[in-house]
Amino acid sequence: MTLFAFVFVAYTGNAQLIINGDLNYDGDLNITDVMKMIDIILGNTPKTYLNCPDDNHPHMIDLGLPSGTKWACCNVGASSPEAYGGYYAWGEISEKEMYSDVTYQYCTGEDTDGDGWYDQNWQWQNIGYYKGVDEYGRDIYDIADTQYDVAHVRWGGSWMMPSWNQIEELANSCTFTWTTINGVKGAQFIGPSGGKIFLPAAGGRYGYILDSNGIHAGYWSSIRRPGLSYGAYFLYFNASNVNWSTYFDSRRIRGFPVRPISK
Repeated sequence: MTLFAFVFVAYTGNAQLIINGDLNYDGDLNITDVMKMIDIILGNTPKTYLNCPDDNHPHMIDLGLPSGTKWACCNVGASSPEAYGGYYAWGEISEKEMYSDVTYQYCTGEDTDGDGWYDQNWQWQNIGYYKGVDEYGRDIYDIADTQYDVAHVRWGGSWMMPSWNQIEELANSCTFTWTTINGVKGAQFIGPSGGKIFLPAAGGRYGYILDSNGIHAGYWSSIRRPGLSYGAYFLYFNASNVNWSTYFDSRRIRGFPVRPISK
């Protein structure tokens, strides 16, 4: 163990916060690690963990990702890592009873028969049918850290929805395992640091229905898919795989959970 790593352990009393002094898990011991140790000792950075330590959520989990991104231990609106939490349409910050184009804040049309869906629904992919997410209908392709980001609005601070690149990094840099925690099925992601997070298979909401919980899950990113007004990118996984393709998007009207990140 290096001298500064020993000092760091003596200060924190937690040896699992280091890996041979490589505090940023980049495989090298250099000045960046020293600066990170100094920041932590001086209290200049939020405290991070390798696992969710207690019920005082949310916690920042350091998976040891190359970008330095920290993932939350639980979903927005959840009281534990295995709880589903809230379901939100993309760009909205409140839950609702029904998830449809009529109830979606950023969609226009006519519902002449009162069934809760706009008429001529086959047009749902057309440009212009879905509006941008601000009050002027302008396109915002990344809503992270804005008033349309439910993670940032609800939790504040540095918390925000993950970008597509951050979701891709999670999937590429971590070991994916389908598992069950406290009777809840879902995905565990274990990072290079040994840190781990659990994302419950919360399914999704469409219309009045909660669909496929316990079977698969979708988690919103902050990124709207360019060129397709109805779609936004999301993380999808089931028992056999995790999908992070740049073509993997869903209708923005759907209700999915959100797992925040912090830099």
